[in-house]
Amino acid sequence: MAEQSPMVQIDWSALATAPDTLSISERPFGGYVNMRGNPDNQAFMTAAQAVLGTLPLAPNTFTAHGDNTVFWLGPDEWLIMTPQGAALDLVAELRSALGNVFAAVTDVTGGNTCVELSGSAARDLLAKGSPIDFHPSVFSTGQCAQTVMAKTAVIIMQSDDAPIFKIVVRRSFADYLGVWLLDAAREFEA
Repeated sequence: MAEQSPMVQIDWSALATAPDTLSISERPFGGYVNMRGNPDNQAFMTAAQAVLGTLPLAPNTFTAHGDNTVFWLGPDEWLIMTPQGAALDLVAELRSALGNVFAAVTDVTGGNTCVELSGSAARDLLAKGSPIDFHPSVFSTGQCAQTVMAKTAVIIMQSDDAPIFKIVVRRSFADYLGVWLLDAAREFEA
């Protein structure tokens, strides 16, 4: 059986806006790895950073290293977004590097997907469904937040000043969020 996107029924082309105003698309089939460990443990940090590069240690930030994006989720927890098909190899590489260091590395790929928003109306659309302040002076490139979007738990990151936002959502809520985004975006149609 072929893998299907959790948003397979969403017709993103139905959004009738200019791409510079608002563009929404799913970035399906990416890999996701959850990692837990103590950042005060030098052995953990050395092993994790040997594989992932610099780990974000400040709340609501992320780092990118190669094809991986690492989100700070809590004082001892990170989510790593990887390209399609790379999660299992990353899990193996992290577990090997960590050896006997007290840590947990888990492939959570099957439970998530990603939606990308861009354009001049992207901040306004996000503000319609989330309590986060998306003004550029408050939420800018390099920041992320665990929050709700349309009553759905998500992680939102700003990856570019254009602006480009990525929303990581659990697979079971993806269709609902996609329908909500299309409906909320009607305000910005030409």
